[in-house]
Amino acid sequence: MQLRVLGSGTISGRTNRKCSGYLLDEQILMDCGPGIWSALYRRDQRMRPIDHILISHFHVDHIADLVPLLWRQWVLEKERQNPINLYGPRGLPDWFDKLTAVHHDWVKDLSISLIEMDEAEIEVGSYSVAARPTGHTDNSICFRIGDTDGKSAFYSGDSGWHENLIQLADSSDLAIIDCASSVQDPKEDHLTPVLAAKIADLAGVKRLMLTHLYPEAWQFEPAMEASQYFKGAIILAQDDLLIFI
Repeated sequence: MQLRVLGSGTISGRTNRKCSGYLLDEQILMDCGPGIWSALYRRDQRMRPIDHILISHFHVDHIADLVPLLWRQWVLEKERQNPINLYGPRGLPDWFDKLTAVHHDWVKDLSISLIEMDEAEIEVGSYSVAARPTGHTDNSICFRIGDTDGKSAFYSGDSGWHENLIQLADSSDLAIIDCASSVQDPKEDHLTPVLAAKIADLAGVKRLMLTHLYPEAWQFEPAMEASQYFKGAIILAQDDLLIFI
């Protein structure tokens, strides 16, 4: 299992970073924020079709590049062998209907399966995917993905402190956790490096990746703050970083 960080940034500040997007084994895309389309295109100018797209919630910094990605998939439709499977929180069908209404008929021409997740465990190709609510929004979710070799990756999406993060991240090989806030200026609906580290420690994960940091969080050496509470390996997410899990 390998993970490519396509975008590790936020909608404000540090504009050299793209917003949220993570590609697992070149097959599963988790979130598709602004800049992810260009990151995918630069990596593979032919843009091989992506069959599985997981959306943690509907905020623009996590979904803005879904439309250009779907457009490219529409252009490649004759080359596709499988439908596009779009997985997301409660309300996904209604949200996608509104997206279709804005962008008109070409979206309707795509072969898309919408899979609504809340507290679900499903098979996605050769992977198992579990989701749990996070409380960041009324319907935001986090994901855990496991492969046939027993490797697992956890992705928090955006979240404040929530027991579901600890439960779903349990013993994962890599936990990708939002820490947009700083200890000096905590936000109720985002984690700090310290809180992310405490979740990783309680969950017993092997490696912790801190991501989605706002400028204020970068000012206070987030990895050092996290290392006080989590003794495993800590990775600061960087765009185009490749991690072998």
